[in-house]
Amino acid sequence: MIDLRQGFCQEVLKSQENDLFDSCVTDPPYGMNMEHWDKNVPGKEIWQEIYRVMKPGSFCLAFCSTDLYHRLAINIEDAGFRILDMVNWIVTTKMAKTNRLKPAHEPIVVAQKPYQGTLADNINSYGTGAININDARVPWEGEPPKGWIKGGHQRRVFGKQKTKANKDVDGTTGGHPDGRYPSNVVGLLDDEAHQKYFYAPRVTRREKGDYNDHPTVKPVDLMRWLVKIYTPKNGIVLDPFNGTGTTGIASGLESRSYMGIEANEHYIEISKKRFSEYLDHN
Repeated sequence: MIDLRQGFCQEVLKSQENDLFDSCVTDPPYGMNMEHWDKNVPGKEIWQEIYRVMKPGSFCLAFCSTDLYHRLAINIEDAGFRILDMVNWIVTTKMAKTNRLKPAHEPIVVAQKPYQGTLADNINSYGTGAININDARVPWEGEPPKGWIKGGHQRRVFGKQKTKANKDVDGTTGGHPDGRYPSNVVGLLDDEAHQKYFYAPRVTRREKGDYNDHPTVKPVDLMRWLVKIYTPKNGIVLDPFNGTGTTGIASGLESRSYMGIEANEHYIEISKKRFSEYLDHN
């Protein structure tokens, strides 16, 4: 189900009940003065309203620029969320800026509304709190590796090895048949010394739509990957900064419900057209 509403998110969300949404996956203003709506990153008051309508244990993901990531993360944290991680989306096609290194990634805040009781209690009560690893694994190139000694994560604490690995004692295991454990780096590392990860290049004109004039559209595949990791199956995704609806498309393709809020009527109309093109034909 796609629920698209026009208005400012802080006002629209006032009509929503507490503990409603299973995740928030959004691409808010970066505070880069790219457009009139991009003067600042969203403030603490907006994230407080988002916090209220999200279920305990649910995850909140928000893109930002590298220079204002800290400000966005602080606003989200001050609203009550716990900052858990930063996912880096590798983007190697950006232009270099004066007196700066060439930008090659965009950070994504990964935050969580504290769960009630234990994690198991929260999952039983709300269905939220745990990430979905298996549906987001990165396929192996060929057969999964074999012969790994079991319990490696138990032998090391803060880089110090507690016990030596012994395959005769610990036994061996192989790589998970469905693929590698997903990383918090979303991109492609071509160096043979590194693993290759899920790749989501910048959105193409064809994917975006010739009629779509929004300046910061994200790739559908990237948003699908984030939605299925951080939103329970059959859950409801909130995007308080809908833009032209990429998170909504991703949610529909991943069988999640979606509520998007967008103040700009022009972007609302583009979103409706994109929803029709992507979701009505799948």
